[in-house]
Amino acid sequence: MARKILGLLALLIGLTGLSGCVFSSVEDMYALPKSSEAYVNLQAKINTEKGSAEYIAPLSGENRQTIQLVDVDGDGTQEAVAFFRDAQADAPLRIVFFRQDEDGEYQPWARIEGVGTEIESIDYLELCEPQGCEILVSWQVNGSVRELVGYTVKDGQPVEILRTGYNSYLAADLDQDGLEELVLAQSGGDAKTGWEVEYYDGLQGRMELLSATPLSQGAEELNTWTAGMLADEVPALFVTSTFGEADLITDILCLGEQGLENLSLSGGAHQSKDTYHYYAGVHPADMNGDGITEVPVAQSIPAYGTSTAGEFWWLHWMAYQSDGTATQVLTTYHSGDGWYLEIPDEWTGAFSMCRQENSATGVRNVLFAQGVELAEEEEDEGEDEDNLTNAEPETFLVISTLMGADRGELAQLGNRFTLASDSTTIFTGEFFDGWDCGLDEETLRQRFHQNAGTWTYSH
Repeated sequence: MARKILGLLALLIGLTGLSGCVFSSVEDMYALPKSSEAYVNLQAKINTEKGSAEYIAPLSGENRQTIQLVDVDGDGTQEAVAFFRDAQADAPLRIVFFRQDEDGEYQPWARIEGVGTEIESIDYLELCEPQGCEILVSWQVNGSVRELVGYTVKDGQPVEILRTGYNSYLAADLDQDGLEELVLAQSGGDAKTGWEVEYYDGLQGRMELLSATPLSQGAEELNTWTAGMLADEVPALFVTSTFGEADLITDILCLGEQGLENLSLSGGAHQSKDTYHYYAGVHPADMNGDGITEVPVAQSIPAYGTSTAGEFWWLHWMAYQSDGTATQVLTTYHSGDGWYLEIPDEWTGAFSMCRQENSATGVRNVLFAQGVELAEEEEDEGEDEDNLTNAEPETFLVISTLMGADRGELAQLGNRFTLASDSTTIFTGEFFDGWDCGLDEETLRQRFHQNAGTWTYSH
């Protein structure tokens, strides 16, 4: 399991020279505590180790501090980790581990050196042993090449357990043995060659490549990937990639009899035909809080009236099992401007939607209607009057996003009622006579959710 690295506030104060500041009598009330003797000793040791080098920090990942604390050897006491770069050295990049001795003073314990320009990231993971952790370092060799190297520290000496190039990686316990494995995405360089995902596990103290599986043919760039759980409680990876100009596609990977398998490519298919979706702000997630990761599959909803959007998408969230079977859990519409709506199962038949907005006043309305508009050629084909009447869109619900200065007054207009609000936005709902959608104010609020994303308007 990845270790959370705690920042050392007192240490950072010492390193930046703030501990020598002089406070007035009032400011003394807010003075930060002085660094402990151990931290002062550590600062001195780090400065000695630094020499003519410069302090650096990893560029990405969870662990980006210049100085980090982590229990590398599993003895219950945290080691300090510092990062340096010396452009004049043969190996410019250096990671130094400091360990406390029997007197509580920090002493240099282990050093890892790397060739390159930056340390892209560092992770502390339980990969091969349940005690302590292994160190996974991404060395940025140059602007486009990165190398992933894994180390374990034995008797103060780093031992290499993995070295490979990569495009992206993820740590997850797919075999449920209590230790994490590494899953690396490798790009073939073009859409024809495609992407491959490699599965590494710890064997006899090293990370070994055990199996690999392709992503959907035509997948271009990885958009997101995450570890989650299938409906039959099997761990899985959900990899979402860009596909074509604006589409997304999700591949679902888990361990099977032949190693890592892509559930989405069943029946010899080369593409994940059932897991397309089209809204870039939405990815696989546990939508209903049951611990299972669901995958969004898009259904096109046509526009009607004078809509500023020509097409809408409802997302059917599917829970997959390890044999590839899927069950629909819920359906949502995601607005892209800070809210989404759970669509009731009872909403059956043809629906259409409309979006109206006024950027000057900060108002955006999303209208839901039963029925769809017929194209002129369909009307000319002799459809009977009853069918035409049933097809006419009938607006039954409007959800409004109000962001202007007068949003409070606008929220009171007509039959609007507040669904949610924050310091900048009020979301309102309003029902219209006609088709009974089966919801009232309270049940609509229960199905309405705020989420990431905001609508930008001029004001």
